[in-house]
Amino acid sequence: MYTNQILLAEDDTTDAEFFQRALSRLDSPPELVWCKNGVEALEGLASYTEAASLPRLAILDIKMPGMSGLEVLEKLKSDARTKDMPVIIMSSSDEPQDIARAYDYGANGYLVKPSRFQDLRELVGSINYFWIKTNRLRPADS
Repeated sequence: MYTNQILLAEDDTTDAEFFQRALSRLDSPPELVWCKNGVEALEGLASYTEAASLPRLAILDIKMPGMSGLEVLEKLKSDARTKDMPVIIMSSSDEPQDIARAYDYGANGYLVKPSRFQDLRELVGSINYFWIKTNRLRPADS
């Protein structure tokens, strides 16, 4: 059983705070684990001792200092412990090459960051409904 957590790797404090605010307005919101860059995200995930205790979802920004979201994605999908954890890229980039690279690296979804808070609230609600409430993940012991 995975935890009721979303890992967000986002270097922009404002974007992370807006995401947290949108999440907090949901009924029974999942816990948000915010990492300020890709290195922090990988270090944080390394602290989970079992695959079953991992967050239900990772959301990664592409452009972060030190290690990009695509580099984090590639590492997560190549690690036996984290390969089945769903990962969404959420970026301000709508460039076809960024979208293609994300899927080439194993992303489960690609979302463009909305510019309006109301749109972000709706997007966060959709993410929560699908990935946290209704989607069934591969059992950790299979």
